[in-house]
Amino acid sequence: MPTVQVRRAARGDLASIGRVADAAHWAAYPGLLEPATISALLHRDFSPGSLRRRTLEGRLIVAEEAGRVLGFADAVVEGDRIRLVTLAVDPEGGDAGTAGRLLEAVRARARGLPVSADVLLGCLLLEGCLEAQGFVPGEILNLNLFGQETVERRWWSVPA
Repeated sequence: MPTVQVRRAARGDLASIGRVADAAHWAAYPGLLEPATISALLHRDFSPGSLRRRTLEGRLIVAEEAGRVLGFADAVVEGDRIRLVTLAVDPEGGDAGTAGRLLEAVRARARGLPVSADVLLGCLLLEGCLEAQGFVPGEILNLNLFGQETVERRWWSVPA
């Protein structure tokens, strides 16, 4: 029986990461973001050039099983914290265990630092996932995302 492996993303993973990002964003944000905003977000953050740059920087981590990418995380150490930029799991193939494995790899980037994640308020899929992994809700952030006014909550995980 295949097991989920978590590893640093490689160039050959870019198309799979893009596929997972697309499926995860369209599953998570309907009713929260306008379709044009979702499309613009995907274009900006998951174009081949953007993914290639973040892969070369070593920011992307993938979870795969039997050669299929089930999810990915994008995280970067910023000063006194690790900022989780993206956590996406394929709605057709991943599960909470996949997200948990990815979060453990993110935490391993800089043990002892807290992890923060800014999540669109009301995105129950990600909020529930983070809460199940020991994150707690923090400050509220107002922002304009491609012309759409949105509200995010910063979630925090303190180091063990």
